[in-house]
Amino acid sequence: MSGTAIAAAAFVGVALPALAQSTPASNDVLEEVVVTGSRIPRAFSAPTPVNVVGAEEVKLSGNVNIEKMLAQLPQAVASQLGSATSNTVPGGFADVNLRGFGATRNLVLVNGRRFAIYGPEQVTDLNTIPSTLIARTEIVTGGSSAVYGSDAITGVVNFIMRDDFEGVEARAQINLDQPTTTPTYNVDITAGGNFANGRGNVVVAGNFLDRGAITRGDRGSFAYDSLSDGCVVKGSGSANGAGTPFTPPAGQGCVAGGGELGFIRGGSGDIPNGRFSGIPSFGGSNAALNAAYTAAGLGSLGSRGFTFNDGGTTARPAITPQDDFNLGPDNYLIQPQRRVMLNSFGHYDFTDKIRGFMELHYSNNVVDARLAPTNVGAPTLFNVNNPYLSPAMQEVFRQLDLAETGTTTVTSGTATRTTTRGDGLALVTAGRRYVEVGPRRATERRNTYRGAWGFDWDLGSASEDFLSDLNFNTYYTYARTENTLLLQNAISRSRLQASLLSNGSTAPVCNIFGANISAACRTAIAINATNSTVATQQTAQASVTGKLFPVPAGDVGFSTGVEWRDTSATFTPDSFLASGDVAGFNPGLPTRGSTSVKEVFGELNIPLLRDLPMVDALEANGAFRYSDYSLSGIGSVWTYSGGLDYRATSDIAFRGQYQRAIRAPNVNELFGGINRVVSVATDPCSSRAPAAQQTAAVRAICAATGVPTANIFTAAVQPNTIFGADFGGNPNLREERSDTYTFGTILTPEFVPGLNLSVDYFKIKLDGAISALGGGLQNTLNLCYNVIQDAGSEFCRAINRNPTTGEINDPYVAKILNANTGRLQTSGIDLAARYSFAADFGFPGLSDVSSFDISTSYTFLDDFTSTPVAAFPNIQNHCEGSFGPTCGQPLPVWRGSTRVSWNVDALQLSVRHRYVGKVTTDRYIVPKRQGSAATPALDSIAYPTLAAQNYFDVSFNYDFSDSLQVFGGVNNAFNNRPPITTQGPNSNTFSATYDVLGPEFFLGATVKF
Repeated sequence: MSGTAIAAAAFVGVALPALAQSTPASNDVLEEVVVTGSRIPRAFSAPTPVNVVGAEEVKLSGNVNIEKMLAQLPQAVASQLGSATSNTVPGGFADVNLRGFGATRNLVLVNGRRFAIYGPEQVTDLNTIPSTLIARTEIVTGGSSAVYGSDAITGVVNFIMRDDFEGVEARAQINLDQPTTTPTYNVDITAGGNFANGRGNVVVAGNFLDRGAITRGDRGSFAYDSLSDGCVVKGSGSANGAGTPFTPPAGQGCVAGGGELGFIRGGSGDIPNGRFSGIPSFGGSNAALNAAYTAAGLGSLGSRGFTFNDGGTTARPAITPQDDFNLGPDNYLIQPQRRVMLNSFGHYDFTDKIRGFMELHYSNNVVDARLAPTNVGAPTLFNVNNPYLSPAMQEVFRQLDLAETGTTTVTSGTATRTTTRGDGLALVTAGRRYVEVGPRRATERRNTYRGAWGFDWDLGSASEDFLSDLNFNTYYTYARTENTLLLQNAISRSRLQASLLSNGSTAPVCNIFGANISAACRTAIAINATNSTVATQQTAQASVTGKLFPVPAGDVGFSTGVEWRDTSATFTPDSFLASGDVAGFNPGLPTRGSTSVKEVFGELNIPLLRDLPMVDALEANGAFRYSDYSLSGIGSVWTYSGGLDYRATSDIAFRGQYQRAIRAPNVNELFGGINRVVSVATDPCSSRAPAAQQTAAVRAICAATGVPTANIFTAAVQPNTIFGADFGGNPNLREERSDTYTFGTILTPEFVPGLNLSVDYFKIKLDGAISALGGGLQNTLNLCYNVIQDAGSEFCRAINRNPTTGEINDPYVAKILNANTGRLQTSGIDLAARYSFAADFGFPGLSDVSSFDISTSYTFLDDFTSTPVAAFPNIQNHCEGSFGPTCGQPLPVWRGSTRVSWNVDALQLSVRHRYVGKVTTDRYIVPKRQGSAATPALDSIAYPTLAAQNYFDVSFNYDFSDSLQVFGGVNNAFNNRPPITTQGPNSNTFSATYDVLGPEFFLGATVKF
């Protein structure tokens, strides 16, 4: 980053990394530069706050993958699914989540242009961004759709690449965590040179990354066990583990009964030796069954059923949590990754005024996920004379068969069977963890191709007073991502059921009673599956930038242009997986679709006043974009922005901006496969509805939506407690819309040379957030019949009924498709500062003088509110300062970092402090802020708060010569362990927010030839 750019960035109010350069004095002449958030070069300010992170910061942080660095910014919220700690299926990608609104609501650019997307969600995989090629990263947090188009709801991340390079540079780095010494290797080789007498330059860069795997078992201090909240014996628990379960005396709570709230070891009730349930408990009215239980040693059988010893010869009642299976050790804490990447940047000056440029990218990423072995817990048929059972257990199964009533249909994947009383088949829910098949594995193999080609043309000036310094830019980009997901060690439900029944006189293939799974059984039931995804994105743009005409305060800058984008994606699931026959991985349905948009955009920067008392400069800015979508739900839409930049003196400046931004729905939200879900619900038109809600108004809506008058509020409308609904994509979705307000001040006081401060207030309001209509089936029913009570509303139109009975049943089911149903809002203050100063002392043998660079960036979160259903505006989740199942990742009120670097000649020593503020569980915070009478007492929740976390990172950089540089350090130097909670998404913590590696050492070197 040049000194001029640094000075410009200071006026923009950015949090700069520690750099060796000093900040220019305020009276230096500033050249015009282009900063993300605007297309118009300017020397005074940018319309919105911009955070700039330089290549030096990336190196000193030791992060070889860029998503980790972005997640540590206070303007971002950690993205659990888009990080190395995800271990989800599908997964294997990395993303950024600005302001906590989700990765789909911010835009990733490379050199100001859209990069490749990896799937129907239309998100960029940051694993495809080469961190060592990044010259700087500019982050705008706030709606930028008028400048960049759809998706820039919460901002833009723009990676500026090194694209003009001569020579050969090799860089290698190794990272090792202290607890497991698992290595991550990263090697980059960059070569570039000029040609045609300096008129052209080509840069080619290759990258290889190999990240080792770390399982939860490897980090046993906090991640080994599957923990749950419970009552424990006083003093038996610890912050990093589980306590001894304690049962309070009858009628007393945990604390009153002599225990204390804490963590207990838990897990899954589907266990390796099998747990068999769904049958009557001992002591019922069936005397013959009770006698059989007693003879088999099951005289105390309860609702959890029974299990077997390893040999399968003896049964006993199952107990919890002692019998539960620990899901933790097999799961990855850090997913392994192997990446090969090639990038090339080139430009050529055809004339003094016309330059052509090209960007080429290829990357191959392989990321593995590993989960606990597959479990199957489903109603299962067994022969009552199963030869693997003891005679006593055979009698139990025979009595269970004789206790059946009517005919029962059993569905196992793609197979359907029936059983009746006395047919020799017993129906039992068999819950087993098939450890013999091995841990589930999912391998994502993702190939990404991208090309960008374009021209910059200096058009000159039409005249001195009109349309001067014109520059024409045009480009076309094409990107394609091909992803193959290989799923291993799953189980076929239909094959399993077939393998548990005798075939004539042949014994069942599988004996699941105890630890008796044979090789033949594994072969019979194990199944693999393969899914494929292809996503493409094309962009073509042409724009003209320059000066429109002069006014007394300066030149009016402008930019205008046109843009076309086309996005398509196809997801093809494995036929076994789509059928629902696979246990171990979620079923998937095909998705295919495309969207396109044609746009016209423009931007103005208007100097209003300059060089007056208390008005060093005053400028107005505005931008617009008109978009015409191929989507019927959107059609055409405007986005726009406007603001003022006011520099009172060289010491202080102010800025304010309003922006209207949009996000068009992505392919998955529009065209995602329809999935039939059967769930428990209450039909307001049936006799199951509460009597108080069976009003005349509800009766009228029931009749208007197709319920025969005679059947309203009768059992005929809902004979079952469950019924189906279709969930999935909706091609009629409209765009999400947001309004962003920012106000800030920038201080560069002359009396403290080298000091830059900025304070910015932000507020973002998003309407029409896309999710399942009404928030789900029951909410949609309630909205139609009890709240909106309009048969023409979208909620009532989603309900389909049998015209004869009024039932909601197949094929007349509710259509709970995606809809623009929710709202999000956030506000707060960003604070950033940088101070550089010289010192009259140094380091022996290096220099007698030195300098310091201090940079800090913090965010105060004043509000983070989600309204799940806009039709219920009073039901709001206020999440600032909280964490948990409702609010997700921790949202501390204060979060930020500070870096102090000491520069002595060729040596740089640096210390960084990262701070994550205290948060409280949303199980308490959300209902309390809603004023709910059901708010639990804070002391009734085990470990309700996560303490503030302080991390200290130490690093160095030393230039041995112009051609050799060595750098290294340790992150989390004091081994600050993550806070433990059962409300995190995995690993007993929020592994994307908190450091789970312990001290991580890194060492690298750069050699130039």
